[in-house]
Amino acid sequence: MSEIQWQEPLCGGGGNACLQIGHTRAGTPIIRETTRPDELIATTREGLRNLIEAAKRGDLDHLV
Repeated sequence: MSEIQWQEPLCGGGGNACLQIGHTRAGTPIIRETTRPDELIATTREGLRNLIEAAKRGDLDHLV
């Protein structure tokens, strides 16, 4: 995969469960868990936007 520019990890509760979101040079959003840096999830801007909006609405609260 092409070079990815990563944002700072998003960590909660002071533990090691951190997610990172980045993007390729082409603008493809990529998500990974920092403890598994070689396992990448590629999505679309729309897919990432939908995920963020669902989290903001609380639609994913049952998963945690």
